[in-house]
Amino acid sequence: MNAKILLPIALLTLSGSALADDATTTLHWKGIVPTVVPGEGVIITGPSGRVPYIDTAGLDVKDTTGVFTSDQISLELHYRLCTDGSAPAEGLCASGFVQGEVAEAVGDIIPDASWTMNSLETVIGTLDTTGVATVVKMEGAPMEKSKPVIATTGTVTFTTENAESVETSMGTELNPGQNIEVHTVINSAKAI
Repeated sequence: MNAKILLPIALLTLSGSALADDATTTLHWKGIVPTVVPGEGVIITGPSGRVPYIDTAGLDVKDTTGVFTSDQISLELHYRLCTDGSAPAEGLCASGFVQGEVAEAVGDIIPDASWTMNSLETVIGTLDTTGVATVVKMEGAPMEKSKPVIATTGTVTFTTENAESVETSMGTELNPGQNIEVHTVINSAKAI
């Protein structure tokens, strides 16, 4: 008799899971080795001199066309402090500069720093993305490779976007779940 009761219960349990309404998602984690090349007398930071600064942000990919926008990344350029705790005089420190990407190295902000985009790469798996129209913007204005832009404020924000369907440039739509990454190398210097 126990077997007769257990069989219907087991069948009900199995059919209940077969009729379940569920959803699935894919989670992605990625890490990129930072490419910080320190300056002798200057240091790149986040807002308010924060070190380490945030160098990654999310992309909002609209659909399988590959059109995307991004969250912003905010950066500043600061003078490095001298090892004796003083501010550099005319860009020089008799005692030497505090080295490393540490809070103790951060001095005064440089409000008129120049910012240059040295490279831009869009990665979509192993696809050839040379025709993808990815743009990097500083303060909302598109940047050109190797062309310095002088900041008018100390803190500058960067975003990236692609407003054109990749089907136009690559001849194919993307598969759901496809990963898109944008990498750019930004250099900052004291404006002369």
